Formats: sequence, C-alpha cells, structure tokens
Amino acid sequence: MKFNKTKTQFISFVIPCFNCEKFIKKNIFKLVKKLKKKRINYEIILVNDGSKDKTKLIINNLKSSFNNLRIFENKVNKGKSYSVLYGIKKTKGRKIIIIDCDLPYFLYLNKLIEMINKYKLVIVNRKDKKSQLILKNLSLYQILRYLIGLIISYVNILFFGIIAGDTQAGLKGFHKSRDFLKHKFISKYFFFDLELILWFQKKNILPKYIPVKFTIPDKSTIKFLNVRKNIKILKELIKIITNNLLKVK
Repeated sequence: MKFNKTKTQFISFVIPCFNCEKFIKKNIFKLVKKLKKKRINYEIILVNDGSKDKTKLIINNLKSSFNNLRIFENKVNKGKSYSVLYGIKKTKGRKIIIIDCDLPYFLYLNKLIEMINKYKLVIVNRKDKKSQLILKNLSLYQILRYLIGLIISYVNILFFGIIAGDTQAGLKGFHKSRDFLKHKFISKYFFFDLELILWFQKKNILPKYIPVKFTIPDKSTIKFLNVRKNIKILKELIKIITNNLLKVK
C-alpha cells in the first residue's frame, strides 16, 4: 500500500506493546475510529516487546482489518525505550506520535495532532500549572507510582534543566529528522522520553506542553517492584546524567 506522505497530514503512530491482551484490540479500533473521523493519513506501528500473554496473536490477527497497521516484534523483552526507538526507525512519516498501548490521555490526542503540525516537539505535561491531579482513594501502588514520578521530576529539573519536570507521560509527538536517526540513545528500558526531550533541548528546541486532567493508574505493565529491573533502570538514569554533565562541560 502506498502512503500519501503530505507535510500536513501524514502521521506515524508508534505503540510499544507488552502483555496487553486485555485491551490492545479494543484500543486499536478506538484509535483508528478517531483517525478516520479526523480524516488523517496515518500508519500505526505496533512493536510487541516479547509479550508472554496472547498479545502477539491478537495484534497479528488485526492485520487483516487494517492495511496501514504494521507489526514488529522483539522475540524477548528488550524494554520500552528499545521498542519505541525500534518502532520510530520503521516509520514512513516525518511526524511521529508515541502513545502507550493503554491509550493514556486519549482525550488530548486531537489537541496533540493539531499542535504537531505547528511545533517540532509536543508533550502531555502532568506537571504543568494548569494540569489537575484527581485523587480518589489511592492504593499503595498508586502512592508509590506518584512518589516515583515526583523523584523523576526533581531529577529532570536538577540535572537536565527541564523545568516542567514531566518527561514520562505516555503521549507525545515530534518531528523526525536524519540527525535524530543517527543519534545514539542510551536508554533501553525507561528513559527514551527523557533523552528525546534532551536531544531537542540541545538543538535549542523546547517542547510545547499540553496540560491535562489525570489520575494515577492502578495497574501498569511496568513492574515497579521488580528489583533487578529497577537496578538496570537506575544504572541507565545515572549513565544519562553522567553523559549529559560531560557534554555540558
């Protein structure tokens, strides 16, 4: 199938998938419905990151329903950052939107699509002054996730000068370039989003933010209590901090 890659309309959506059998089919239909309603010329790139459930079977069965759906697979779990970057390298378009498989902040997708035609980097920002956190009977997991988010925000401000603080929200868009594809990113697990913003920041391009109303999810495919993986993520963050400080000097 030939894609009409017009400057204003063609958008490549990159969706990393890991153990999302319960909602991935419904969410792809939901996303396609919205894009068709907006008459957007698009492709959807799904990267299955070594899922252990029926995700692989489900997304492969979706091929027959959507001509502009492309599927790639990591035979073993490589990490979200690895999967996102892998998907980006497979895109045909210049405008890229990265969205998690549970479609977070879906209500703000229209706004992001509008802004990505005007700006080179647009991100949902939960730490914006206009954003609103909705608190309702938080579980221990939600409290832990909120605290981790706060720590990451302070790290972003302290070491990288990202004033907004929020880099990890699962919806953002940017313009791909040859320089971007040549850049060697460090993150394999969790911090590609941070490195993406840093890459643009070093080009003197600051993100445009979309404030949101949000809750803290009570479930995630990311296992925050996995000690071995958390150590790898921490090492990854230290490496990014060190690399950034050395380049500043």
